[in-house]
Amino acid sequence: MKLRAYGQTHPGLERDNNEDALLVNVEAGLFVVADGMAGHRYGELASAICVDTLKRFFETDKLDNPLKKHLARAKLQGQVPQNMPYQQFKLKSAIEEGNRAIFETATKNPEFETMGTTVVGAIIVGKSIFLAHVGDSRIYRFRRGQLEQVTHDHSLLNEYLKLNLLSPEEAEAFPMKNVIVRALGLADHVEVELGKRTAQKGDRLMLCSDGLSDLVKDEKIAEVFEKGEEPRIQVETLIQLALDAGGLDNVTVLVAEVEDV
Repeated sequence: MKLRAYGQTHPGLERDNNEDALLVNVEAGLFVVADGMAGHRYGELASAICVDTLKRFFETDKLDNPLKKHLARAKLQGQVPQNMPYQQFKLKSAIEEGNRAIFETATKNPEFETMGTTVVGAIIVGKSIFLAHVGDSRIYRFRRGQLEQVTHDHSLLNEYLKLNLLSPEEAEAFPMKNVIVRALGLADHVEVELGKRTAQKGDRLMLCSDGLSDLVKDEKIAEVFEKGEEPRIQVETLIQLALDAGGLDNVTVLVAEVEDV
């Protein structure tokens, strides 16, 4: 497997600070974007704790033996599917540990109360792409001219859409479209949604905060990928599109390309 990747974050044009964080580790095949919750104090601390936890899990092998034993017990007890691969379990466990670390930090320090973060993570191992997410940051895949959103927002808007309480037209004007229903740090346990895709040569994964997806339509994103430029140029172009559309929020974009499998 040969990968190349690039990520960048920008505070946007309306915010004084940047609550987003990202991680690019090509060697481990690990890519992460976290968006500290807007309107909550110390969102930048929550996203940093999340990313640092994932970094610690994947940049050392000290945790592998305990995690493998934990996975074996979890399978015996029926807590996870029997066929769950270790790397997927590791990604899930890292996010859960990040959640606990954020929650415990907030519990011990009243000034950090209610801080939280979204997270999307992907790890590419061989021909497998393991995905995990909590909240409304997103992962897209661009393959052979087609852009696909491969995560589903944990948001009030998306819940309404799934229940057919809103039409797509009504969703555009929904006043609470940025209200999320799941995030790291708000309780001692969080449900991490998992996914899996097969990697093919030429695939591009894009991880982003809602500072991009709220302002730039999928059609515009696809146009950027269709040009076939290197990840750095694509990331810079997408961030500029978000800024040109108003830059109302922090915006983070990470693009990983599968150069060979």
